[in-house]
Amino acid sequence: MELNPGDSVFVASKEVLNLPSDMTAQVLLRNSRIRQGLSLDAPLYFPGHHTRVFYRVTNVSADSIALDAGRGIAQLVFEPVAGAVDAPYEGAFSDELDYRGLGRYQNVYAADMHRIADKAEEIKGIEKRMYGNVLALMAIFAAIFTLVNVNVQTAGWELAKIITMNLATVGSFAFLVGLITVVLKPQERWQKILPWVLAALAFASAIAVAVLV
Repeated sequence: MELNPGDSVFVASKEVLNLPSDMTAQVLLRNSRIRQGLSLDAPLYFPGHHTRVFYRVTNVSADSIALDAGRGIAQLVFEPVAGAVDAPYEGAFSDELDYRGLGRYQNVYAADMHRIADKAEEIKGIEKRMYGNVLALMAIFAAIFTLVNVNVQTAGWELAKIITMNLATVGSFAFLVGLITVVLKPQERWQKILPWVLAALAFASAIAVAVLV
């Protein structure tokens, strides 16, 4: 297989470890593979551990690296322990001849992953609300400056026309804020409805003033 830059893969060895109670084993990357651009992550195998050897390799180079069963990747280093240990390894990954992922730690880490995912969603929500608030404030400031400009330009007009222009301007910017809420989808219902209510009231008032006055 081809391991692309930045990609990782779990590797299972053909060999099976059956460590005595006075020896540990460590998985190390071959010198040629280090120079090629591979990185290796592997556990320390404790006395009494019976398992197939599993480890992860990552391509940290800028080029694709070919991996195949005919070319070695790692090597085992055995280290004797001074005397047999009192409690040989009988952990979650004992007798692992087929890859079991997180083993019995699945539930422990799954809860942590759920909490992390919830926090990530919470941060996304905060970020979205911040963007929404910024856009809404920009729309409000633009509306204020536009209203000032409208009132300067309509100075000397009839009062009804001035009121109509101001109401139409307010309605237009309320409509813009409503479109922003459609995109950002705020959680609070009143935040979704209020801009449309203001826009409708402003436009209706502008039409009423223009027609009746």
